[in-house]
Amino acid sequence: MPPQHERGARPRRPGIPTRRRWGQNFLANPETAEKIVAAARVGPGDTVLEVGPGEGALTRPLAQAGARVVAVEIDPLRARVLETEFAGRESVRILRGDVLARPFSEWLAEGGASGAAVLVANLPYNVATPILTAALDAPETIRRSVATVQREVARRFVARPGDEAYGFLSVRAASRATGRVLFDLPPGAFRPRPKVTSSVLELVPLADPPDRELARRALCLASLGFNARRKTLPNALASAAPRAAWEEALACIGKDPRVRAEELSLDDFLALARQWRPAG
Repeated sequence: MPPQHERGARPRRPGIPTRRRWGQNFLANPETAEKIVAAARVGPGDTVLEVGPGEGALTRPLAQAGARVVAVEIDPLRARVLETEFAGRESVRILRGDVLARPFSEWLAEGGASGAAVLVANLPYNVATPILTAALDAPETIRRSVATVQREVARRFVARPGDEAYGFLSVRAASRATGRVLFDLPPGAFRPRPKVTSSVLELVPLADPPDRELARRALCLASLGFNARRKTLPNALASAAPRAAWEEALACIGKDPRVRAEELSLDDFLALARQWRPAG
C-alpha cells in the first residue's frame, strides 16, 4: 500500500469532528486537490506556505510536486495527525497556530524556509479576506497566492468599475496585485458540503506598485467613498475636504462632480489623491 502522501492517495479521515468555529470544509477528492496544486505551478526549489492543511489533501500533492511545504494548522487535533503522517519528511513542516497571529515570514522561518513563498490554501470562508490581504501586504514574503475562497469573495478581489462586485476590496487588491479567477468548484467538491460555490483565486504582486504614500491616500479616499456609496463623491469625501474642493479636483481628472465611488478605477483614485493633501 502506498504512503498517504503519494499522488492520488485519498485524504485520511481520522474521525475528528469538523469545527464550525474554524470554518472547516475539506476537499473531498484528490483530483480537485491536484488541480489546485497544478494551478499553483510549484515544484522543486519552491517554498509553499500552506494555510489550514486540514486533512492534508493539498499537502500531499504539494510535497509530491517537490516543493518545500510549511503548513500552518489551527486545529491541534488535525495538526497532530499530519505531524505523524509527515514525520521524517524533511520537506514538510507542520506548525500549529493561527496564521494571522504573527507575520508570515516568522512562520516560514520557524519552518526552516528562507526566501519568498507561494501561498497555497483551501481557506476558511470567514478568514479568507484577512489572510489574502495580509499576503498582499507582504510581497517580499508571499510572491504569489493561489487559494480557494467563496466565489463572491473572489469576484470582489478581481472586480473592476462597472462590475456588480466592485468595491473597496477591489481597489485595495488592484493597488497591490493582479488577480484572476482560475476556476470554480461546486459545493460537492467539499466535505461538509457548503451552501455556496467556491473559486480558486490567483493573486500576483505588482512588479511596479504605486508609490506607497500615494496609494495610502488613494485607498483612504476609496474607503470614504465606498462607505457612503449612495452619495456623490464630493459629498462622501466632505469629511476630508470641502465639497467644492472635491468638485474642482474631480474636474481636474476629467470626472463629473456627480460621480460615485463605484465609477472610479484605482488609477482614478490615485489621480484624485494627487490633488489632495490631507491636513496634518
